[in-house]
Amino acid sequence: MDFALDDTAVAVADAAAEVFARHQPDWEDTFGRRDPGTGHRGGFDDALWRSITDAGLMALPLPAEVDGDDVAVVDLLPLLRRMGESAAVTPALGTLTAALALRHASAEARTKWAQALASGGWCAVAIGEHGDALTTTPRTTIRDGQVTGTKTGVLHAEGSAALLIVTDDGVAMVAMDAPGVTVVRTPASSGWGEYTVRLDGVAVDDADVLATDGTIARDLYRLVLAAYGDGLVAGAARLTADHVTQREQFGKPIALFQAVGQQLADIYVIERSLNLVTTAAAWRMSEGLDAAQDLGVAGYWLAAEVPATLRTMTHLHGGIGVDVTYPLHRYFSIAKDLARLIGGPDARLDEIADESDARLDPKGQATHVH
Repeated sequence: MDFALDDTAVAVADAAAEVFARHQPDWEDTFGRRDPGTGHRGGFDDALWRSITDAGLMALPLPAEVDGDDVAVVDLLPLLRRMGESAAVTPALGTLTAALALRHASAEARTKWAQALASGGWCAVAIGEHGDALTTTPRTTIRDGQVTGTKTGVLHAEGSAALLIVTDDGVAMVAMDAPGVTVVRTPASSGWGEYTVRLDGVAVDDADVLATDGTIARDLYRLVLAAYGDGLVAGAARLTADHVTQREQFGKPIALFQAVGQQLADIYVIERSLNLVTTAAAWRMSEGLDAAQDLGVAGYWLAAEVPATLRTMTHLHGGIGVDVTYPLHRYFSIAKDLARLIGGPDARLDEIADESDARLDPKGQATHVH
């Protein structure tokens, strides 16, 4: 594979850079804990979200027949990483996942739900269930044209135009204001809007079922979270490098101390490893190849290594690392939320083991899965 950005990815990166250059985040804000009149609703940065939608960035992955740009998932990586680098909290992660999932839907479904995501509307992704984040065996059901179940860890559900739901019978989309949908906000380290969603006999028809295989939505969401986490580490690492270069002890920058240099090297390894596996997964998905192993490794890295790396960066900053007027606390809090949202390191490691077992024949010989 070629890791160089093609022209489309470069254009996406430039558009994202322009939007984020105009937006200066308030590092003291803990989303949704201020009065609604401050411009933050549902646990995210509303002003940044408006800038993103006004720039047309959420239309990038939509199919061309619904006025989208049909941008491949690998070419969306610069946007996702840029959001992570800025520790940006918006409904973009769920909305991009839904837009990509619409490619696998019928023409009727694409037309119906693309309209729901237009004009600043957003989508929340509902996959996880109690005790089983990003479940592969959902207990949420579709029976007789109705969806029933409970979903946890749903980002920015309140106020969304639609919910993308993974069920035991595929992927469905329902309107947030449909009868039978209730939401309850749950605590999060960063204060972003995270919810438990209960679905009690919510009606769906053929145009609401996007795919009969829930793996499609799950894999897309795993990739989106990993790419965002990749950017999160890169943004925090840049802050850390600047800090240790400028801060002096005993007449020289602390970056020149051997112990600090070793920790910076560890941070670099984590950052580049996550970037590599995320890029590989996105490329494989864009080429129609199986990306399960890469996604599994990316999920484990996100759950196990990213929070530990953020702890190291906080340590290198000293007391300023936990100051709410300084950006690093936001990166650390989001990293902890991402690790929990994706299910924790044990669950992700078990998933890698199961995937490896599935690739072996009865004699223990590796097989190729496409």
